[in-house]
Amino acid sequence: ALAVVAALPLAAETPAQPSSADGYRVSIHVLTWDGSDPDLEPVPDAGAAFKLNPNRWSPSAMPVRVWLNPAGGPSALPIEDLVRGAIGQWSSIEGSAFRFEYAGTTTADAGACNFTNRQLDGRNTVTFTTSLPSTTLGVTCSVWSGSGNLREFDIQLNASVNWGPSGSLGPGQFDLASTILHELGHGAGLGHPCESANRCTDDERQAVMYPSLKPREERNVLQADDRAAMVEAYPAPGGQSAGFRLVLPVVSRD
Repeated sequence: ALAVVAALPLAAETPAQPSSADGYRVSIHVLTWDGSDPDLEPVPDAGAAFKLNPNRWSPSAMPVRVWLNPAGGPSALPIEDLVRGAIGQWSSIEGSAFRFEYAGTTTADAGACNFTNRQLDGRNTVTFTTSLPSTTLGVTCSVWSGSGNLREFDIQLNASVNWGPSGSLGPGQFDLASTILHELGHGAGLGHPCESANRCTDDERQAVMYPSLKPREERNVLQADDRAAMVEAYPAPGGQSAGFRLVLPVVSRD
């Protein structure tokens, strides 16, 4: 998920315990917006250092279907086209067997993100809500079972954010395309490549999965670090893992 304030720790990514009711666990990924522009020395590149969450989709789950509930979203933006475009990017990475598939619109809610009355409906749904903190652009709630395989994810985008169109963002506006692309990366099983700007490599700072987004900033095209992560997580048949370092800790909640 994307959030706004760099000082906001990603405490939303902590290991969850199994629910006594259904045996599932849920990992929360928060994207914040970053209003600052720190003058920090980037760490020299040492190759891709993406994070893969410990839970992945099984090959039998491909393609992973995604629904959109556009209610509450910005009417001036082509939300469905943005979701389709993000799905296309994650599904066409050379060397990766991962595939999303757009399943259409729905009225379903993000039940996986409701921890007081969790409702799992078997749908991976992109939704809008006014219940997120003002510094949060989006949240992805990923559901997994004892087997470790991902079972479902739901995405909540902040309906109160001043969203704007890619290529012509105004003052104080955030790029919805970048946020959707980022959150779907979490849905596929990716984490944030780094959690502190002064500890990031150049590749990590450019990645779509970087943990924050500035006003008027666009991260709506997959970068080398993002693509390398997907090849590592879901190598195409006959392909080889790139051998990158995997960092597993993820924040989760019951």
